[in-house]
Amino acid sequence: KAASGSSSAAPPPASDAGSGSGLPVPELQSTLLQDLRICLKTAGQPAGYIDSVLKTQKVKTYASHWRAYKRWCQSEGRHPFICSSLQEVTEFAAKQQLMLFLDFIKPSMKSHTYFSNHKSAVCSAFRLLCGFQLGQDPQIKAWMDGWAREKPALPRYDADIEPWDVGLIVQYWSKQHNNADLSTSQLAHKALSLFAISTYPRMADLAVLSRDTLQFLAGAVRFKYFGTKELKSVPRFTSARGLPKSTSAKVCPVTALRDYVERTSGSSYHTRDPHGRPFDHVFMSLSPVYTAGVAVYKPVGSQTCSRWLKDVMDWSGVDVSIWKGGSVRMAGSSKALDEGHSVDVVMHIGRWSSWKVFQRFYNRSQLSQSAPLVGETTMA
Repeated sequence: KAASGSSSAAPPPASDAGSGSGLPVPELQSTLLQDLRICLKTAGQPAGYIDSVLKTQKVKTYASHWRAYKRWCQSEGRHPFICSSLQEVTEFAAKQQLMLFLDFIKPSMKSHTYFSNHKSAVCSAFRLLCGFQLGQDPQIKAWMDGWAREKPALPRYDADIEPWDVGLIVQYWSKQHNNADLSTSQLAHKALSLFAISTYPRMADLAVLSRDTLQFLAGAVRFKYFGTKELKSVPRFTSARGLPKSTSAKVCPVTALRDYVERTSGSSYHTRDPHGRPFDHVFMSLSPVYTAGVAVYKPVGSQTCSRWLKDVMDWSGVDVSIWKGGSVRMAGSSKALDEGHSVDVVMHIGRWSSWKVFQRFYNRSQLSQSAPLVGETTMA
């Protein structure tokens, strides 16, 4: 498919886009993190700078978006960074190439976020390599403002939809064996699902729940996450949150989490973050990988956490053709409100800072149509 915009407004395709000199043409399957490391090194940037700035990028950040951009550059005969000579790359040329790429993909974009993420992927690359602030360019900002009106961000679920009942998961585990008699796989599913319906995290949060900062107290657990979305990928811990024990030990999320952590604390469980971040993961793979003939269990990611939760939802009778693992953030928080917990407490546990965001995208409680009374919430 050809770009709908006029290519005459952009710099011509770089003639040295495969010569092997200067900035290399990134391979199609490489990640943005890999490409930036190679290009920054080729550009002669200090090793200290490279190590520091790349800490702001997660391994798979903008993976599909950056690959789409490289695929478009390849089809158009363009260098993803304009040309192989960094000294000849101008901010104007970078902006024009970005605008042509956005013009090309716009007709296929089905959501506000997906289009914006493609823009952000390219902007991030040029910002770290060349120091260009394309995202702050008036024309780019005007385009994004207009796009927000053409394709506004919409809630995944309608405002009047009735969420699935997280109590079904509690009922399911109440009919199963005690923790000591569950397999490690069953205990992993139990600990994750009971913790999720009680604290309504993102699936990505479960993947960065910190094992080494867990504090199991007499009647509760205190926990932290590492580098979550609201921290904007800054490598630090969230503030601590607390989760009290349940009156029923068999379905207590604190007890299940403690028993799971104890069971997965052996030497075969390599809980340390594989990407060098300073924390130990809670949830570990169910199948080992073998290193020099030795079985090793490694941390799981957000997709595995989502799949485990979806499995439990399915076992509990939730219609998983409609609801995915990530819906627990909406279902759990809405249930908490319906049970009489204050908005402040629910938003604190779920780490929402905006009442408007919570109300529009997540609050599906029976009271969701009611505005908070004056004095009932400090976040209204």
